[in-house]
Amino acid sequence: MCKEEIWDILDEDGNITGETMLAGDKLAWQEGIYHQGADVWIINSENKILIQKRAPEKKLEPNVWAMTGGSVIKGESSLETLKRETKEELGIDLDINKAIKIKHYKSRNVWLDEYIVKQDIDLNKVIMQKEEVSDVKFASFDEIEKLYEEKCFMKNRWEFVRDEIKKYIQN
Repeated sequence: MCKEEIWDILDEDGNITGETMLAGDKLAWQEGIYHQGADVWIINSENKILIQKRAPEKKLEPNVWAMTGGSVIKGESSLETLKRETKEELGIDLDINKAIKIKHYKSRNVWLDEYIVKQDIDLNKVIMQKEEVSDVKFASFDEIEKLYEEKCFMKNRWEFVRDEIKKYIQN
């Protein structure tokens, strides 16, 4: 996060209220206050999923594996957020024209848009943002299942999208 991010406040149904908050504000975690988030599950031509290990300095869930994603800044779309986050965290130019929305749901204080993007990524060209990411790799569906079962994968994500991802990989 290079500059202060401003998030739209959403209501219980995911509608923008017209109010805003600063990222990191404790208001963001109060009951009944929501903001928009977006995640991307990048799947390569071998049907492996790009995952990244969260940096040890992260306040929420440090040192666990996750997909790429982040909070939507006021005025951004979910897809613009994914393009920005993927570039900031991994140095990757995400092809959002290939994005397929697979889920929209509420988890804790965040309304999430989940996308799949079919794109081959050369891991040797990944530039990790050290404040956000400590490692990156491609993992099979079963490997992510195992990480999740071992509580080594970010909570409140995989369990909501695993069925859609499995269907996508099997097609």
